[in-house]
Amino acid sequence: MQKGFTLIELMVVIVIIGILSALAIPKMFGVSAKAKAAEAPGVIANWETLQSAYAQETGAGGAAAAIGFQNPTSMWFTYVPVALNITATVAGSGFGNCTAGNIKSTYAVAGDTFDHVTGTTIVASCKSYIPNY
Repeated sequence: MQKGFTLIELMVVIVIIGILSALAIPKMFGVSAKAKAAEAPGVIANWETLQSAYAQETGAGGAAAAIGFQNPTSMWFTYVPVALNITATVAGSGFGNCTAGNIKSTYAVAGDTFDHVTGTTIVASCKSYIPNY
């Protein structure tokens, strides 16, 4: 008596693996783009924390160097802190279908609040990637 798998059993396994990979690979690319986009809100939140702490100590907002903020090296975004604003702009060729646009945070010293602008400055193709911002 011989032991082993028949050709039909092997073909069924190959078809099942093919179907699973056809479903999983597109989802993997979406997750990758979301992970890349999640970088910007984290960096902006860091800038906001430093700006808030500096303002509570001095009574005024400060420039990036004064508050201790250093621009991170990023393949996906370019960060430009100017006075009481920071803008994260999609860099290079982008990621996923997100190829342009930016996220902006503006600090108001008086109320120690931040205004996040995404509706008009970030393109629609990128909005689905930006988590809870």
